[in-house]
Amino acid sequence: MAKEQKVIDTTTDTGGYILGLLWGSLSLYENGFWFRHRDRWYVETVKSYFGITAVVQKVSSGTGPQYRLKIVRPKWVEPISSLLGSHNWQPRNAQERPYPSGNLSDRGFIRAWVEMHSSVDVIQARHRNGLYYPQKRLRIYGNWALLEEMNYILSAATGLRLRKLQPTENKITKGLYYHGYNVSVVSDWLYDGAEIWHPKSREKLVGLP
Repeated sequence: MAKEQKVIDTTTDTGGYILGLLWGSLSLYENGFWFRHRDRWYVETVKSYFGITAVVQKVSSGTGPQYRLKIVRPKWVEPISSLLGSHNWQPRNAQERPYPSGNLSDRGFIRAWVEMHSSVDVIQARHRNGLYYPQKRLRIYGNWALLEEMNYILSAATGLRLRKLQPTENKITKGLYYHGYNVSVVSDWLYDGAEIWHPKSREKLVGLP
């Protein structure tokens, strides 16, 4: 009997989200993969979605505890490899990591990426009269090629103007910034009709004043 493999439909919100998780935190390991993140929720979500029975490991890193999942059995590796290959995945730290090709739920994919690779805070912005006021800020980080396409997609979906990608200390990593009311416009689009999300990440993105 042929092995039953997980069918992944990336045109659905959930499928796009799972692809976003893999795109954001998967790395090659011998004949398989590692999936790593500081937040165990993401690791457990991937483990559950693909029916992986390997134990989630907790390890120390320079930034604190990290959770990782070793994916080595062919019945898990094959559907993930097929999925990534169909969307032109490039390994982490590649000079160019493009946005996924092919059909997918942009909303689901981008929501996963934003949850995993962004920061939200409140800064002191200044009015034209010189007075300061608190302003919400969303900073999304990623490979320049991926963020370029994400910038166009978010602009077309929300009606916001295109952003200029901001430099970071890493030449291949850029930042995509939104401020004030624009943060709410982006977050409203990301979670409109969402099927899956990290509860704390949504609270962080939506809950600040």
